[in-house]
Amino acid sequence: MRRVAFRITAEDREAVLDALLPLLPAGVREDDDGLISSVAGSLPDRAVLEAAAGGALADYAERDVPADWRERRALFGGGSVVVSDRLAIRSPYDPPPADGVIDVVVERRGSAFGSGSHPTTQMCIALMLPLEPSGGAADLGCGIGVLAIAAAKLGWAPVVAVDRMPVAVEVAAENIARNGVEIHASVADLERDDIPLAPLLLVNAPPPVQTRVAAALTPEVRHVIVSGIVAGELDGVVERYAAAGYAPTQALGTEDEWLALRMEPRS
Repeated sequence: MRRVAFRITAEDREAVLDALLPLLPAGVREDDDGLISSVAGSLPDRAVLEAAAGGALADYAERDVPADWRERRALFGGGSVVVSDRLAIRSPYDPPPADGVIDVVVERRGSAFGSGSHPTTQMCIALMLPLEPSGGAADLGCGIGVLAIAAAKLGWAPVVAVDRMPVAVEVAAENIARNGVEIHASVADLERDDIPLAPLLLVNAPPPVQTRVAAALTPEVRHVIVSGIVAGELDGVVERYAAAGYAPTQALGTEDEWLALRMEPRS
């Protein structure tokens, strides 16, 4: 397998990619720093690519790479996400982050939800990072355990994680062991079962679960990070928490309308 990598100026990007993509049948990926790369068993020569591009390709490099995508990820990365320059979420096949960045390593399999790539997960972590850990945390609808693991690595303890899908809890347990943290993970249907409470609640879940969580709140709960909702669901969810005495203190959103809120007791 061969890998070719290069850069394109922003003003030329669309036209150059239109010319190059027919020559790169495996497609391209672009790193956060703008490096464009393509991997295939056979690639055109540099002269062919630059002729199609209409000029020299900056930072051009070509090399043999492993056929196994996991080995390539270990070399070049591409699957990790760093939130607020403080916490990285990556697969076991991605290289570790820079020194000083909290490292959360997770693997997804089967139908278990979550990998850290979804904006709701990233926004929940961004809302959690400014908080001073003080007591326990509960990840309600934990999927593969990203938020629970992040909370534990940030210093919240004890941490519990629940999900209604047994496969999710099974994978979460594997990821908990992979990260060397202490978290109690169990199966629970939050639309019917008791709601675990803690000073920090992480609720990346749809409105029916948000409604039950809001109704279960006690003074023990100091922060509720709410996500898994879109703009059209916001007012109803905020009203449920307002009835319990909680109000938004910070909000984040994406262009495709996913939202995340940090709710705290009204003073």
